[in-house]
Amino acid sequence: MTSTERRLAAYPFVLFSELRDAANEHGYRIGPEEAGGWIFFRSASAPGEIGLAAASASGPFFLSLMLPEVVRALDAQAAAPCAKGHAGSFMFATRDELHAGVQAVYRLSVSLPNFPLEKYERAVAGIGETEGERAQKFRIGQDIFRDALMEYWNGTCPLTGISNPSLLRASHIRPWSDCATNAQRLDVHNGLLLSALWDAAFDAGLVTFDRNGKVPPSAKLDVQAQAQLCISASKSIDLRDEHQPFLDYHRHEVWNQ
Repeated sequence: MTSTERRLAAYPFVLFSELRDAANEHGYRIGPEEAGGWIFFRSASAPGEIGLAAASASGPFFLSLMLPEVVRALDAQAAAPCAKGHAGSFMFATRDELHAGVQAVYRLSVSLPNFPLEKYERAVAGIGETEGERAQKFRIGQDIFRDALMEYWNGTCPLTGISNPSLLRASHIRPWSDCATNAQRLDVHNGLLLSALWDAAFDAGLVTFDRNGKVPPSAKLDVQAQAQLCISASKSIDLRDEHQPFLDYHRHEVWNQ
């Protein structure tokens, strides 16, 4: 594992500015604060703190993260030790890779399971329980859920590559009405960002996903429909353990019906 001990103790102005830009351009604009060779930033719109560092002007670059959920989810080369009070750190060989890493951290942070729920609770505070007000809460929740899924899936359907927002649907795996709590309703792991055609097929129980993210064979789809969906043995989506309880529900209560 790469050591972050190679980081500089003090940063020349140009390198400091480049690290600040890597944070500022991707949502982390509160700061900087410096300690122990790390430059720390926070965001007004995402939870947690990040720390940036570098071994030289040409790299490698280091990113330290406070949130353990993001550390587990980030697909990057691990490094150690992380900044004091943080949960993990990563190494990036180039500035472009560092920028992509910070962008991914922001995207993951704003889609953490508790963050959309907290945003929803703030938004509906003071709204009552009349029929009209419940409908208003539902619309607010759906908008927050869609925004969270857009961030989590990077604004792209993982099956088709479609990224036009008008052609994407925030699809609940376990329907809103069947969830026991708002935490379930707004959990990003209870959702998939799908193109309109895939969303319709998934919602109707014509397709589902196994534990490896693959589409299992189904007698519900004829050959023509499978061709239109471009279903193949190689087609799959990246899933986390947190998706599995919701997909178990979909497989047993929606797809198998």
